[in-house]
Amino acid sequence: MSSSSSNKQPLLVDRPATTSTLVTVASGQAFSTSLVPTAVGNATKVFDVDSSLTDTSISGAYIDEIWFQYSKRNIEFIDAVSTTSGTYSADSTNVVVTISAGHNVQVGQKVWLDFTSYSSGTSPIDQAVTVTAVTPTTFTGTIPSVSGPITGNVSCRLPLDFCFYLVNTGTITNTNQFFPLFVASIPAVYENQTYSLTLNNVLPLINHPVVQAGANFSSTNSTTSPKTRGLILQRGQALYVAASGATSLTNGFYIGVQAGYY
Repeated sequence: MSSSSSNKQPLLVDRPATTSTLVTVASGQAFSTSLVPTAVGNATKVFDVDSSLTDTSISGAYIDEIWFQYSKRNIEFIDAVSTTSGTYSADSTNVVVTISAGHNVQVGQKVWLDFTSYSSGTSPIDQAVTVTAVTPTTFTGTIPSVSGPITGNVSCRLPLDFCFYLVNTGTITNTNQFFPLFVASIPAVYENQTYSLTLNNVLPLINHPVVQAGANFSSTNSTTSPKTRGLILQRGQALYVAASGATSLTNGFYIGVQAGYY
């Protein structure tokens, strides 16, 4: 079905396509090394636009939402992977965490910290801290005031990184057929057990030639304005995803895709 001359956005035929796929596999390496999986089996298909090219009634698909649903309910943190060990120095309302092997934390994200030892006074309270500064091997977070300096060991729940790939064939024979689209970095704290790529501005903006009515994502009406983020895939393509790291997730995420064919 084609669009009208006044509205170039594809019109969806009456074929909704909402899927949910459990993802536990990891890419085989940290994304700081490469986004491309190390093996064909190290990514999971989450949406298929007739990659087998057997359905001639569709031209493609429009995806307007992708969301993560953790596979179990926790009240403090997401325990999809093991903790990462580090050291810390806490003074006043700041804590500096050092992870000598490096980390994937970004400014503004939350990280759950479990303080396992302390040098003097009282150990800081185990909590999620908001990151205010980073270096390749350290990050700084805000904590309730402590009498410091206090040093010791800490176990960290680092953010979970997922890369989405576009694949243009029904049969994958080589990892160079995975084309990275974007990475979703999900802080491993309880409020992200459901995580929308639309509301968190991870999905790319759609280059729409007609101005949409309503407010932009940055406005106070952002959650009720017409969606302006998503993916338009052509027939024969598929969407895959993998987690960063060499080890599969202990507990996976269901990746929900809300779409329709046109």
